[in-house]
Amino acid sequence: MQEEIREIIKNALEELNEQLDNTSKISYGEQTRLTGAGAVLDSMDFVTLITIIEELLEEKFGRDLRLVSDKAFSVQYSPFKDFSTLEQFILDLLNER
Repeated sequence: MQEEIREIIKNALEELNEQLDNTSKISYGEQTRLTGAGAVLDSMDFVTLITIIEELLEEKFGRDLRLVSDKAFSVQYSPFKDFSTLEQFILDLLNER
């Protein structure tokens, strides 16, 4: 399932990149920072990426997952730090139910 999640994130990133100009395109890397110091996304791009990911997750798994939630902000380390932590957070959410 982790590979499926990784593909969803990559597809969402490709969709986001279609909306960005050539100088703003983002490359996938497990350690690519999504939030905080050195982040590759501004706040609007982050919201757009998360929205696309949620839509693709619902299409793939038939479940309405909200990635930005109290749970996401109550953990010690942000699940939005980089692609690797985001993948693990999504996997954990899918395994909860």
